[in-house]
Amino acid sequence: MNERVKTTFWLIAYAFAAGTLLSLFAVLGGIIKYLFSLLALYLGFRFFRKYDSIALRILFVVVSIVFYFLSTVVMVTVNYVRDNPDLFVQ
Repeated sequence: MNERVKTTFWLIAYAFAAGTLLSLFAVLGGIIKYLFSLLALYLGFRFFRKYDSIALRILFVVVSIVFYFLSTVVMVTVNYVRDNPDLFVQ
């Protein structure tokens, strides 16, 4: 596999996982939310240890934030539809 494609795949995979974990941290309550925060931090450390390029690190943070916002919107929408089913029944 081409090295650039492989690096892009791992960047997207790590960023998606970190963004989703951070959105779980934001949406959930209780003490379990801190586990997701620590897991996201661990993934960030793993990515930074694996790739030492400044550009890749900045791109990881930016793409993680994008995935965080997308995941949060999806989770909040699903919770809203689940909690208010009578609003969507015609």
